[in-house]
Amino acid sequence: MCGIWAIIGEQVTPQQQDAFMKIVGRGPDLTVLEEVQPNVHLGFHRLAIVMPGDTPSAQPIVGGGLSVVCNGEIYNHQSLKIDCPFTLKNGGSDCAAIITSFIKHNKDLKEACASLDGVFAFIMADDKNVYIGRDPIGVRPLFYGYNSNGSLLIGSEVKCIEELCERVEYFPPGCCATISLFAPTRPVQPQQYYSVPTIADRFLSIDCTKTLVRDVLVKSVEKRLMGNRNFGFMLSGGLDSSLIASIATRFLKQKPIAFSVGFEDSPDLENAKKVADYLKIPHEVLVITPQQCIDIIPEVVFALETFDPLIIRCGIAHYLLCQHISKSSDVKVLLSGEGADELFGSYAYMQRAPNALHLHKEILRRMHHLHQYDVLRCDRSTSCHGLEIRVPFLDKRFIDLVSRLPPSYKLMPMKLEKHVLRSAFEGWLPDEVLWRSKEGFAEALGKTDLGDILAEHCDKLISKSLYERRAERFPDRTPETTEEYWYRQIFEDTFVYDKMGHLVHTKVYRTAAWHRPDEKENMHLETETLDVKTDDLLRLRRRSTGSLGVA
Repeated sequence: MCGIWAIIGEQVTPQQQDAFMKIVGRGPDLTVLEEVQPNVHLGFHRLAIVMPGDTPSAQPIVGGGLSVVCNGEIYNHQSLKIDCPFTLKNGGSDCAAIITSFIKHNKDLKEACASLDGVFAFIMADDKNVYIGRDPIGVRPLFYGYNSNGSLLIGSEVKCIEELCERVEYFPPGCCATISLFAPTRPVQPQQYYSVPTIADRFLSIDCTKTLVRDVLVKSVEKRLMGNRNFGFMLSGGLDSSLIASIATRFLKQKPIAFSVGFEDSPDLENAKKVADYLKIPHEVLVITPQQCIDIIPEVVFALETFDPLIIRCGIAHYLLCQHISKSSDVKVLLSGEGADELFGSYAYMQRAPNALHLHKEILRRMHHLHQYDVLRCDRSTSCHGLEIRVPFLDKRFIDLVSRLPPSYKLMPMKLEKHVLRSAFEGWLPDEVLWRSKEGFAEALGKTDLGDILAEHCDKLISKSLYERRAERFPDRTPETTEEYWYRQIFEDTFVYDKMGHLVHTKVYRTAAWHRPDEKENMHLETETLDVKTDDLLRLRRRSTGSLGVA
């Protein structure tokens, strides 16, 4: 994980330098701020993962008249750097492939971005233009805005440009843009080079599908083991994080460490231990208390840059665990299971879709907004602690495969959610984990739901009279609960709502693609138990918040 920053159009001031340093946590190993063209300054905070401490991996990367800073990993960098006709400064970095691909594709930015296999957000410049690109799903963040002088500012997080800009926008995933240095105040016009396939046209047999799902996911995990720092897993004991751990353990020479978090009475801590024991890897458990969760919330809101209650709830344990990992271990790279539930439509409310077509539409909707929810939480909770998160389920090739599968393979009567994925990995995990129904991360912290704990706290914290006047204080998107009121209050005490409040998306958890307001993800249902894995038995699905942390 790294942090990037740029200002185009003027010389850097001390105030701007201070803003750049607000994201130093993303890259504590090296900080660089260079003028690469007249009035074009590129900033870089480095977290050393590949070739740590080695000068050739520093940034900006320079060559062929281009300079680039990038937050990301390019997994096919070696093939893209073959036969490079010029010498690259800092060419040892995998991100040097951005320059070589751009040149190989005759400076066609869309083609160059499409050729990159990885996750990335980059800013590149030559003597005529500035070029911006972001990975297909938006795993790596990027924001931009203009100041009162008309200068363009770009950064990895809102907090490093917000106070300098009149309004902040996110740069959309799967897009790139070219900004002329001769007209830098023109609006940024993103061009789309990738979108999640919308047509389910892969009509494969179940057996063929299982084979492909297994092979592509294994390769996705393997390529993400690039680097020579210690690896770890965020292990909830659920299917997705356990699968990633099982696959990666087969490739890593040095034993990785599994990390889990929960309340003292959390049943998932025992499930995570079963997985770690099965894989014969070390397992560290962080036991947290409800009071710790309450006390850390202002830090979580600042880190996540949101006031959405479900993102914050699920971000609390994630944030505390990453804080613990950073302080207590030498692990720098974490693998996690984000994206599987969206791709396979396995949240409880999604499995109640009227039919497979409606489920397919909801999957596409969730994937479109993923960068504003679980991916956002995943990035911010880790990066502020100097850690890097990698998410194999969001590999471009895996997305292209699963999104094109028949929707009926994801909504199978009498079978457990994600049946295809589970059956593709028979023997890779204990049966009690492989065939255990998913459970939302917030509720899996313990026998008491974190949401109930926070609701009770906020009802005491926010007085009835104050809450009744909530529309006066928050006329736009007025809070609907005292918990929402508290988060909004913290958010507006930290950020300028008029500049960046519109970036906070709060509707994906409210209504599904089939427009059923009563099917809210955070609605309370009776918890039901799961029996055995036999195909001819009905698999009952327990409640899921749809905002899973690391399972």
